[in-house]
Amino acid sequence: MLCHITRPDSVVMEVEVDAKANGEDCLNKVCRKLGIIETDYFGLQFCGSKGECLWLNLRNRISQQMDNQTPCRLRLRVKFFVEPHLLLQEQTRHLFFLHIKQEVHSGRLQISPEQAEELSALLAQAEFGDYNQNTAEYCYSQLCGNEPNQATINSIIARHRALEGLSTASTEYQALQLLSSLEHYGVEWHRARDGEGQKLAIGVGPEGISICKQDFSLVNRIAYPIIQIATQSGKNVYLTITKETTNSVVLLFKLISTRAASGLYRAITETHAFYRCDTVTNAIMMQYSRDFKGHLASLFLNENISLGKKYIFDIRRTSKEVYDYARRTLYNAGYVDFLSRAGERSPVRSPVKSSEGGANCYSCQQSQDLQEKLQSLKEALLCMLCCEEQIDSAFCPCGHMVCCQNCAAQLQSCPVCRSEIDHIQHVYLPACAGLLNLAVTGSTNLAIHRGLASHNCPSKDYSADEKLCHT
Repeated sequence: MLCHITRPDSVVMEVEVDAKANGEDCLNKVCRKLGIIETDYFGLQFCGSKGECLWLNLRNRISQQMDNQTPCRLRLRVKFFVEPHLLLQEQTRHLFFLHIKQEVHSGRLQISPEQAEELSALLAQAEFGDYNQNTAEYCYSQLCGNEPNQATINSIIARHRALEGLSTASTEYQALQLLSSLEHYGVEWHRARDGEGQKLAIGVGPEGISICKQDFSLVNRIAYPIIQIATQSGKNVYLTITKETTNSVVLLFKLISTRAASGLYRAITETHAFYRCDTVTNAIMMQYSRDFKGHLASLFLNENISLGKKYIFDIRRTSKEVYDYARRTLYNAGYVDFLSRAGERSPVRSPVKSSEGGANCYSCQQSQDLQEKLQSLKEALLCMLCCEEQIDSAFCPCGHMVCCQNCAAQLQSCPVCRSEIDHIQHVYLPACAGLLNLAVTGSTNLAIHRGLASHNCPSKDYSADEKLCHT
């Protein structure tokens, strides 16, 4: 099966998958081509028969959802937006930047004139580089809808000049920081009508649900804690919320199709689980329906058979779990620098020519890598609660080890799996404190590869902490 995937920058990718492939197979192939590990933030969208935007369910077959269209036309989109500093890969931040830039141009994100000036300068720096009066172009009118006067243009130029020398990655990061502070950042919009037939835009975001008019002017905001339950019936979605008087009120949203209603119901449940929960419960992860054939088979055969199963939700991790998973994966892959300084590129782990024209000492670089790995290991063995003492306790019966004895004694349930703690077992980790406190200084002799034994360090002056190997 051939799939055409449109990226946020309008570039179309061709991906070939098996005819019985699930949506996850296609998404993983796209992310592998782009070098993205943080796949949980992304999803694939397609247009339904009535023009509605639908998310491809990753655990169901593509052919069952796309009505056997050939080739399948999908769009790679950000499904869950997080703060820029939580994104560990530059590739991920770039796709976030491209997606959110489209949201601004479409008018879904309201921006003030001052923010539009700053964003115009950042976008110009990212696209055209340092200021040049012959090539500089600004999109202020597209952001605000008004033509800028001369004072506004001068202000944008001054902001652009101040960004001189800033790399594209750093510029995109600063733009993401600005955009993430906007009111509707990370909100997914659904077109619906209320019980009286009035057209609405329903925004599902990290903090709750925003009910707006067609021009995105706010009508009502519903926080997740006051939502008792969300249900779907045909083309309708019902929200039961609790008022201050402890009385329950049911809100009705009518959508254009059953699939659109399923999309809104799914967005509410998945978004709440992703941003507000510590882990995804089995009740959500394993919820499914059956097609007609599968339903008949389940009546006469074992109810646990997989025939005709269609999973409703495909969320596997919460925002905290995605960050931890991506950090662990990058660490295991050898990337010890997790781009802690935003906007910087990953350091290249191979010997390259230095700016002075000499070759960097490969053994020095290996020693620096070792020091960083030791530091990361030391941090990984610290108590996740107090971040001061080392982990020396295990919760029973679940077996998770995340705390020191003092912190573990104050808990009644495991902070990882939320299971009840019967007792706490003191444990002794194999890593010794002496190894973790190893300081690689100028007087430390480290072994180097025999093939590099005759290699001399460059004549550059290093500080005491940087003198990692000797000739």
